[in-house]
Amino acid sequence: MRALLRREEPGGRGARHDEGVVSSAEVTRGLESWLDERFLPVRLLVLLVSAVGCLLFLGDAPSTIDWTIGLLAVLVTAGGVRWPLATSLAVSGVLLIGFEIGDTGPVVPKVAAAIALAELSARRSGWQPWVAACALACAYLLHPSGDLAANGYRAVVMAGAPVLLGVLLRTAREGAEHARREAHEIAQRRDAEVAAARAVERTAIARELHDLIAHHVSSTVLRVGVARHAMPDAPPGALEVLDDIHASGKATLTDLRRLLAILRDPAMTGDSFIAPADLPAALTAVVDRAGQSGITVHAAVTEDIAEVDAVLALTLLRLTQEGVSNIAKHAGSGATAQLTIAIQDGEVRFTLRDNGSAPSSSARAGSAARRPADGHGLGLIGLHERVELLGGEFTAARVGAEWELAARLPTGRPVPA
Repeated sequence: MRALLRREEPGGRGARHDEGVVSSAEVTRGLESWLDERFLPVRLLVLLVSAVGCLLFLGDAPSTIDWTIGLLAVLVTAGGVRWPLATSLAVSGVLLIGFEIGDTGPVVPKVAAAIALAELSARRSGWQPWVAACALACAYLLHPSGDLAANGYRAVVMAGAPVLLGVLLRTAREGAEHARREAHEIAQRRDAEVAAARAVERTAIARELHDLIAHHVSSTVLRVGVARHAMPDAPPGALEVLDDIHASGKATLTDLRRLLAILRDPAMTGDSFIAPADLPAALTAVVDRAGQSGITVHAAVTEDIAEVDAVLALTLLRLTQEGVSNIAKHAGSGATAQLTIAIQDGEVRFTLRDNGSAPSSSARAGSAARRPADGHGLGLIGLHERVELLGGEFTAARVGAEWELAARLPTGRPVPA
């Protein structure tokens, strides 16, 4: 299963296959451009310049008839983009006229006829290239320049070579297109296999979490609720602690069930945890719960924090929860803290600082000694990774006698000028 999740090595079979596709595409790219209708003006210009060069520098001085026939043959080849068969037949006719009334050898019509026939063979299959090839061969045979064998050989070569070239071009283009489709299908199948493997693994993880953790949390919540009702005459402080444990357990169970739902269906991520508009109320609930535990948190949260996206909202909530949890664990009841969340210069700036006002210096010293030197517990490591994935910065460390949790997260919105 995990093998499906590995990325293929650069030198692997998939990479070699892709390289073959790219190489084939590079070979045919220029030919496809030459046959593309958008490339017609450039192609026509190249042929005209070549025709003028042939008429000026090859053979004797051309007459007006030679110029007319040569340029006409080049212009007619432009129709091969849309009407390749008619164009090839027309150029063969122009070549025959050049044989009959031209004053010099019809070099330009010969080249134009070969180009038109090659383009027809590259664009069409079946009977059309052979009809045009026969027409071109007839143009040569109707104007013999030697014995029968020589004329036949010339006709076959001058008509067969363009057909062969066109077939090769068409085969190369179709092969490259087939290879591209095959590579795309392979990539789709590979992505589907990876997605299926991940879904199976997520389902297995969700099942294990449900069987191992959710069961125990549910049992704890149930027992605390029973204990609360079994001791109606218990001291108010004890009842308050039981109520708090019961509420915390239920909240944990709710979050765990949402996590299990996301593991089974990742599409639920967007609306399973918290909406941005609900973030201020959720932060207030965390602050109030901290107060019930004897920790005073002074919060300064700007109103525009409700405009962040859902991922940022969840991250800010988790930062606050983990920070308050660390203060409760290491500073103890009676500590105070300052929570500041604001959006400045296109980023969310989060700061939670414990100001060190624990009830006694000895208790403070003992809790400080138990606090990790770098401020990184397992929960903080997860937050660090979460913030980095969002492109932000994360710090959790002592600042003098105080302890500070800080993060800077980009909002992804443009900074106003």
